[in-house]
Amino acid sequence: MASSSSPERTGSCLCGAIKVRIHGQPHRTNLCHCSSCQKSTGVVFASMAAFKSDDVTYTASDPSLLRTYDDTSPGSGNVLERSFCGRCGSNVRVVSRGHAESTVVPQGIIDGDKDDLRPRLEMFCVRRVGWLGDVEGAQTHETMPTLA
Repeated sequence: MASSSSPERTGSCLCGAIKVRIHGQPHRTNLCHCSSCQKSTGVVFASMAAFKSDDVTYTASDPSLLRTYDDTSPGSGNVLERSFCGRCGSNVRVVSRGHAESTVVPQGIIDGDKDDLRPRLEMFCVRRVGWLGDVEGAQTHETMPTLA
């Protein structure tokens, strides 16, 4: 677990039934333009922050509300466990079976200021909509980059 001096973030789904507590800094912040992220979020890209799984804790007012869908179609080649609230439908977590040590949190569910979560990586840029430009200073990849 992260030390007590590590920053702590909180967040929740739209209805507040699923809550998240995050310790420490993300090891990756990114925009994903893949078709799986577009369809699962309902928008043209997903803005995500990846943290060590041990640093992320989810709680639910009713455990049956934290639901998971196994996405077998992502361009990464890994099965993605996409978790969402069974009441309001908010996306709350993505874990790749190929990288279970990392929990990806949609930035929109994180409370408070997110200026320090500026995307440093854009992936699947081949699917980025034409009216959206590059994020200044972010690495861009046409498809899935190799993630450390």
